[in-house]
Amino acid sequence: MTLNTHGTKRSVAKHLLAVGGLLALTVGAVSAEDAAGDWGGLLAGQYHIVVHVTKEGAGHYKAALESLDQGSVVLPADDVVTDADHLSFTIPKISATYTGHWDAGKKGWIGTWTQGVIMSLSLTRMTGQTSDAAPPKRPQEEAIAAGTRSYRQQEVTFDNASAGIRLAGTLSVPDGTGPFPAVVLIGGTGPGTRDENSFGHKLFVVLADALNRRGIAVLRYDKRGVGGSGGDFVTATIPDFASDAEAAMTFLMSRPEIEAKHIGLIGHSEGGAIAPMIAVRNPAARFAVLMAGPGMRIGRLLNVQDARIARASGVPEEQIAKRSAFFNKLYADLATATGSAAALSVAKADIAQGVIDKLIRPENADTLAHQVTGPWARQAFNYDPIPTLRALRVPVLVLDGSRDLFVPPEDNLPAIKAALKDNPGATIVELPNINHMFQTANIGTPAESASIEETMSPIALKMITDWVAMHGS
Repeated sequence: MTLNTHGTKRSVAKHLLAVGGLLALTVGAVSAEDAAGDWGGLLAGQYHIVVHVTKEGAGHYKAALESLDQGSVVLPADDVVTDADHLSFTIPKISATYTGHWDAGKKGWIGTWTQGVIMSLSLTRMTGQTSDAAPPKRPQEEAIAAGTRSYRQQEVTFDNASAGIRLAGTLSVPDGTGPFPAVVLIGGTGPGTRDENSFGHKLFVVLADALNRRGIAVLRYDKRGVGGSGGDFVTATIPDFASDAEAAMTFLMSRPEIEAKHIGLIGHSEGGAIAPMIAVRNPAARFAVLMAGPGMRIGRLLNVQDARIARASGVPEEQIAKRSAFFNKLYADLATATGSAAALSVAKADIAQGVIDKLIRPENADTLAHQVTGPWARQAFNYDPIPTLRALRVPVLVLDGSRDLFVPPEDNLPAIKAALKDNPGATIVELPNINHMFQTANIGTPAESASIEETMSPIALKMITDWVAMHGS
């Protein structure tokens, strides 16, 4: 995850996996020290963030954000709101929002950073040039970086001719002459890089390493408009991302070290909706793995995950019910809106009522209105993955975790199982104690994901690599 301070090529979209997500959660009053001063924290477990807060007068504050790992770029904040228990601000230049509450025990602001995806970010008062935050341990990733490899990696670029853009990625191939079976890794919602860096973990680095060690070549790539890839991420929709993944598969077929008749797709989250789209229309895709892929309309799923994350985070049931009703009405109204202008008008009206009802913070209202009416949201909210799954005939492994709050198995797997009932090559598994990021977890919240040292469960890794080794040869 990058702060994207270096121009529009790496701009961040105004959509996210859980639209609205944790932005409006209310918190109880506690006693905080004055917010004026310098606050530091680690974003995604690796980017050192400094927030400079200055008091302009009674109850009036200004703030600026500094990214120490990106050339000390300083970005002004808007909509700075702080009181005894709450600190929030937006960074318009990078389409980012922070909202946090004061934790007296930790002596810091505990909150979430939203910039395409939701990540936990805790801010503690800085002493000199440092804060109390320390980079979390990531044993699997550290072992891969320090150890010997039985595979070779190469930076590659390939064209999506239909979109007129060039994408960048990493092709990793097992040692030997080949040709080798191969997979394309398709990431989840948000401005993801080839590593699928989420909550401070590099999921695709660990998954690719495990597959390579089982004799499977892997292509993982930066989404369009992100990292080294061209194109515009902000205006892209799920069909656009599917077109990019299909271009990645076409590129693999052109490589002499790849066995063109043994190429498959592995999609995580949103990628779990994209992989079946490609496998249904392109016979070159011989198998698919769906990691936490959706089994319901995306708009409905967003409301389900919002409620489950809020519940696991301790939000009262009455508040959850009100928020659920709010989002149900918002998504239903958006579904009937014709055109972007009408959709934005509808969203603003509904969200204004949400502000009155204290379900949405006023400072987040405009950002949310644009998030839910952007190109991705307009297409995704009404997308139903079930018809595509019914048409899927290639072998498919469907995995979801019992602790997944983003794509809850009890809400998604029954429909997926019914859709795949006529596919003899379908295997559907609910993994116990596994969250959306396929980590071993206790509750499954975003904050817990960041705190877990494990990047990916060894049980999930073995199940995927065993299945791909069997179906990819």
